[in-house]
Amino acid sequence: MSVKVRFYSYDIEFEFENSVEFPVAPQVGDEVNLISFFKYQTSERIEYYENMEDLGLYNNALVIERTWCNDLEKNEIYLLIQLKYKRR
Repeated sequence: MSVKVRFYSYDIEFEFENSVEFPVAPQVGDEVNLISFFKYQTSERIEYYENMEDLGLYNNALVIERTWCNDLEKNEIYLLIQLKYKRR
């Protein structure tokens, strides 16, 4: 059973409000790489990669906090995780 996940970080601003499907819920201490969720050679993927370069951040991030949430408008339960990116 997959888990719907949303992200936030104080290192970078995410402009999407949609959930990403994970096969297993990420745990605190896990490392995730969001670039793999963007389709290859799309403008969104290129923009994400360029933003990470401009900010001097690696693509991998560490899960440092997680909270279960309920989006009443979308009738969706999801896991909100805070990511901490490492500087280059």
